[in-house]
Amino acid sequence: MGSASSNKWAVLYLMNAAIFIITLDTTMMSVSISALVRDLGTTVEGLQIAITLYSLVMAAFMIPGAKLADIWGTRKVFLRGLAIYTVGTLMATFATNLGILILGWAVLEGIGGAMVLPATVTYVTKSYEGKDRAFAFSSWGAINGVAASFGPIIGGALTTYLTWRLGFFLEAFIAFAIFAYMKLLPDFKPEKKIKLDITGSILIGSGLFLITLSVLLLNPLGEAPVLTLLVTGIFLVILFWLYERRRARRKEDLLFDMSVFRSKTFLSVNMISLSYQMGIAGLLFSIPVFLQTYLMYDAITTGLVLLPMSVTLFVFSMANGFLERHIPPKRVLQLGILISFVGFYLMYVVFREDITGIALAPGLGIYGIGIGMVIPELTNTAMSSAKESQQADASGLFSSLRNLGYSLGTAVMGAVLITGIIESITSQIYSSNIFEGASREQIRNAVIEWILKMKQSSVVIPPEYHDAVLKMVNSAIIDSMRLTMLFLMAIVMLSAILSLFLPGSGMEE
Repeated sequence: MGSASSNKWAVLYLMNAAIFIITLDTTMMSVSISALVRDLGTTVEGLQIAITLYSLVMAAFMIPGAKLADIWGTRKVFLRGLAIYTVGTLMATFATNLGILILGWAVLEGIGGAMVLPATVTYVTKSYEGKDRAFAFSSWGAINGVAASFGPIIGGALTTYLTWRLGFFLEAFIAFAIFAYMKLLPDFKPEKKIKLDITGSILIGSGLFLITLSVLLLNPLGEAPVLTLLVTGIFLVILFWLYERRRARRKEDLLFDMSVFRSKTFLSVNMISLSYQMGIAGLLFSIPVFLQTYLMYDAITTGLVLLPMSVTLFVFSMANGFLERHIPPKRVLQLGILISFVGFYLMYVVFREDITGIALAPGLGIYGIGIGMVIPELTNTAMSSAKESQQADASGLFSSLRNLGYSLGTAVMGAVLITGIIESITSQIYSSNIFEGASREQIRNAVIEWILKMKQSSVVIPPEYHDAVLKMVNSAIIDSMRLTMLFLMAIVMLSAILSLFLPGSGMEE
């Protein structure tokens, strides 16, 4: 077990600081879009491109970025990735137009984050063993979850009272603090010199780029070529798999060691992580949207509503090691998934038209307990099931699927929300017989056309219909949120089913 300091937790402190700024970055700016539009003289669509591109760059570079640890060593990858990320966040801090923001935030931060994120997982895995590793991943998961939950509060406060630029500057400040203590990090050098597989990097990078893009373009009201992009992306991933198998037969340097999939545990845990991450992303997308559009809460109040989840997530992440001493790891994971289901159910039953933010507190608090038990266990189990020589590959794939799950959860829940609103309004109009003789399909098409016009701000509602329309829309939003909670419960159930394929202890090959 490597350590460059008498303080054995120095590595953990630095990795937690790194994961904090990367996770914070993905949630903090989501509440500052209107301020960014005003200050940079751009449009909402332009900022959506920047946000989308950030996810795409991360997806494309994650696996090649992780593999660099087997070429340069983990310390150099972490240092260079953090340097690229810091340059990007400073460019975003002082951006004067959308182009500079995209280059700094989406491109440089995306590349840097794709190098740093897998390195944090590898560092924790190689620096700690046994109970120390379980505690380290509990801490890593807690910081990760807290950063995601507190991002909207921090971003909202800075944007409301000061400026959104301080959010990016805060990340740069923390990065400089990490640089100041970089000497405490051990240098895990590769066992043998290898070359980066450029062709493989292009294949897997392009494949994951297209798959993620197809997910991000998912919209029941849109006409994007989602299926074409998805099929092309999957085809490129299959080509990459065949290409790497051929290189393995020729004894050539590999971008990704496919033999890691021989571990039943590793494969199962990654599938669980993908589905479970969808649930987290779906919640962190749908609840803030509901609070800000239905209850008209501002960003800070929205963050405070999420506070019970943040608190219980942190507490139970840190208590994960204690739980493992009394319950087998697989059972901790399954219990956490079950508790997550209960959290979603408690939120499902309170959604009605007179709902307040406080009514969501019990469900959010219970769900936070589930996350705190599941995420550290998933990360520790995934990395423990990979061999020493496979750590870079394992961390790259785990991080890549985690990000894909987040993108997929956000996109799917967005589609579910819109679809739920359409179906609810259609049902209300159809059952009221306002348009006697019109078929359900005709009404549905009219509702879709109306929503599209609303998005373009081209709908004028006559005053005499205003109250009726408002009541109908509010009812539809509540129906849609209940539908969303049902979908999230189904996703958690999928995670539970996948957990049945884990070996008895959840830590075996």
